[in-house]
Amino acid sequence: MREKILEILEDLIPDEEIEGRTGLVEDRILSSFTILNLISEIYDELDIEIPVEDVVPENFDSLDAIVAVVEKYQQV
Repeated sequence: MREKILEILEDLIPDEEIEGRTGLVEDRILSSFTILNLISEIYDELDIEIPVEDVVPENFDSLDAIVAVVEKYQQV
């Protein structure tokens, strides 16, 4: 799961190092448009839907945070 999400992120923002980094939203590495694309790719690739109420900066500020929110809805 983590590797697939990292692969998606690397496709969306190929010039940035994601692994081990925090502040992805705060540092404007992930824009709102990129987050929407990420959510769409997660749905397409993993068949996991992230509800709009969980589309908040803290859920996308690091790879760990993104993995946690995806895993939360993987089990639903």
